[in-house]
Amino acid sequence: MLDRVCNICKRETVQVKITPPGDVRPAFPKDIEMINNILKNQFNIQDNIFKNKIVLLNKTPGVDYMKEIILDGTVFAILKYDVEKSNWSILPTVEGARKIIKGGSCKKVVGIRKDVVPYILERHASVLRPGVVYFSKDIKKGDDVVVVVMEEDTKNFKDTQVLGVGKARMDYQEVRERSKGMVVKIRHAEPPKEATYLRETGDFEESIEKMIQANEHVITKYEKETIGFMRNTTERIKKPIVIAYSGGKDSLTVLLLSLKALRGKGIKFDVIFIDTGLELPETLENVEEVERRYNLEIVRIKSEDFWEKLEEYGPPGRDYRWCSEVCKMKPVEKFIRSRYINGCLTFVGLRKYESINRSKKPSVWKSKYIEGQIQCAPILHWSAMHVWLYLFKNRAPYNKLYKLGFDRVGCYICPAMELGEIELIKRYYPQLWEKWERYLREYAEKNNLDEEWVRGGWRWRYRESKVASSS
Repeated sequence: MLDRVCNICKRETVQVKITPPGDVRPAFPKDIEMINNILKNQFNIQDNIFKNKIVLLNKTPGVDYMKEIILDGTVFAILKYDVEKSNWSILPTVEGARKIIKGGSCKKVVGIRKDVVPYILERHASVLRPGVVYFSKDIKKGDDVVVVVMEEDTKNFKDTQVLGVGKARMDYQEVRERSKGMVVKIRHAEPPKEATYLRETGDFEESIEKMIQANEHVITKYEKETIGFMRNTTERIKKPIVIAYSGGKDSLTVLLLSLKALRGKGIKFDVIFIDTGLELPETLENVEEVERRYNLEIVRIKSEDFWEKLEEYGPPGRDYRWCSEVCKMKPVEKFIRSRYINGCLTFVGLRKYESINRSKKPSVWKSKYIEGQIQCAPILHWSAMHVWLYLFKNRAPYNKLYKLGFDRVGCYICPAMELGEIELIKRYYPQLWEKWERYLREYAEKNNLDEEWVRGGWRWRYRESKVASSS
């Protein structure tokens, strides 16, 4: 729900507490498959606890790739990419731990005596060795574990009560050998209770349909207000209109709104797509599909060859984004200067929820890079969920990369990527990434840079000089 009242039952809703800014998106079947595989590997969970349920993902601030998994109206866990271990893991909440245990988990479990519970709840104490009655053989020091209250003769974990979650301070062998010491550092604990379960909503398609129905009034309101804003802006700013299309969900939403706001009124506009040469195949296919579906002639702006410029500039970085200027800004500037003598009004799919810098943007502003260009963000105040429900409602041909778990669909070589995102590129496009990694290794060898730089340090130019100077 995106409003205080449900459009289906007309009853008031309950707010779900999530980490700001709260740019939630639906989890696609591939996302859920990935999460289930991690749960099975990490906790040996037997049941598919996500079956026929709406599952949402909320990207949160962290060292690297981190997302809250929202299930049954609560945060179930954090899905994170562990930079040190180079793998994915699940960090469950207490509510998530309840579902994990009820789902048949028998790994990463620590059982404690009932008389220890008050010390943990009231004094925020850790689990000490004398209070432990069970410790999974698979637990290693540093693992995230589930703490349950159990009797020594308990044989079925489903019959236990979850008390909390924490991090193991000993491994199995240490617990066997020692009689004292901290066994688990409690991260969070709550009085034992049953897990919360909401009604099933059906498979992915059925769940999406219910979400659309429940939020129909919200989607309609946002569309109406945005169309009005776009029409008012074009009347106020008398310039040729350009729609910037990237192949992503946000620019597709802006394009759909433009068709209704402008084409419906007979107002002409150009649609442009910047082909950097680093687009994934699905993005290029999406541009063609959108062009056919909506009877458009999308102008493809080709940028200079990235690989040639790479020899001149070296690897791009978050603090050295020459790639954006060379492969995007300059080609667009050249196109606009040649096509629109007095500049243009460009509608872009920028949203304030995406970053702190974007949250400070006005809805309309003058471009810092291209003289005469006015930029406008009609969906600035839309969340990712508003965008997705709008696309689903309109049966829009969104980029298939999203179905694979990608949050962004830009260049596959981008210093803004997290290591978790890079792992997705490696998984689905090994040949493309091998070419980039080959270049990184050659560059590292020439410049006396280490393996850590190759793995991800290349994304910051200042780190390159730091590593080189210390070698």
